[in-house]
Amino acid sequence: MALALFEDWCGIMSVDTQKSLMVMGIPVDCDEAEIQEVLQENLKSLGRYRLLGKIFRKQDNANAVLLELMEDLDTSVIPSEVQGRGGIWKVVFKTPNQDTEFLERLNLFLEKEGQTLAGMFRALGHEGVSTGAVPSISPDLLANLVGQAIAHAPQPLLPMRYRKLRIFSGSAVPAPEEEPFEIWLEQATEIVKEWPVAEAEKKRWLMESLRGPALDLLHIVQADNQSISMEECLEAFKQVFGSLESRRTSQVRYLKTYQEEGEKVSAYVLRLETLLRKAVEKRAIPRNIADQVRLEQVMAGASLSEILWCRLRELKDQGPPPSFLELMKVIREEEEEEASYEHENLEDPDEGESYGQWVNPADA
Repeated sequence: MALALFEDWCGIMSVDTQKSLMVMGIPVDCDEAEIQEVLQENLKSLGRYRLLGKIFRKQDNANAVLLELMEDLDTSVIPSEVQGRGGIWKVVFKTPNQDTEFLERLNLFLEKEGQTLAGMFRALGHEGVSTGAVPSISPDLLANLVGQAIAHAPQPLLPMRYRKLRIFSGSAVPAPEEEPFEIWLEQATEIVKEWPVAEAEKKRWLMESLRGPALDLLHIVQADNQSISMEECLEAFKQVFGSLESRRTSQVRYLKTYQEEGEKVSAYVLRLETLLRKAVEKRAIPRNIADQVRLEQVMAGASLSEILWCRLRELKDQGPPPSFLELMKVIREEEEEEASYEHENLEDPDEGESYGQWVNPADA
């Protein structure tokens, strides 16, 4: 980290970080005279300064120099970069309130997550680090410490917090800010499955998004069963606010869905799969025969080439029907083959026409 290097270098040289700055990205073949020329031109507003040293940074393949400022100045006039040979030279310095601002932002973030700085260090395994010692740790080092710990942690260090769901009321005339039920349910189901917290916390989180009849329903199902799970709550919402399409309607809609003109077989299968899953959810089609039903519908409802039809017929006769992904793989392979064959035919001219273009010199 650049700031950590700057602070360490100031410590070695025994100079105040508030009255020093570091310039990085200087080409290695720049001599001191050229460096001084660039700095004098770009740092005029800083007054007098002296160059304390130069080091080579292997990771940048460039040099860096440390300057000590001889006059007090407003850090707002220090440029963040200067134009030198080889491109931009980065200027690194430390503002008086930089550490305080970083810690304020970190504490604000932790507060929103329901955590404290001490709790974070305990989660990182640094029991001996007191919050009083934190201001002496540079922001770069602290950020690096947290980042490395999170990257290598086998599980989340802090309890996960998701953004609030949009409002859902179940009213006949939903408000503009409300989410349609199907979208709301999909998001709620996904988060409930992944959020590793107690059921009571999940219920409180769910309740925050509910209004009107939807909130009333949650109170009703909880009154009937105090230990009801979140999955059971969401199932109740599906029964009350979900689609009213009957099992028979769902089944017929699936069986009467055919490939449209100009539609690829793979696109048809993908569109068909959405209807199949809905039919299975409504128990209009048994889950244990879904693969068989899918294959039969594709063979009946799609316009298949002779080769693809034979491949699907072979899959049907040989053994267990393919899953959705297995079926899509077979179809996509055949579509690629057909597209490649058509492309080759367009590129290669017909042999008879090619010979017809030649003129026999004897006839000329």
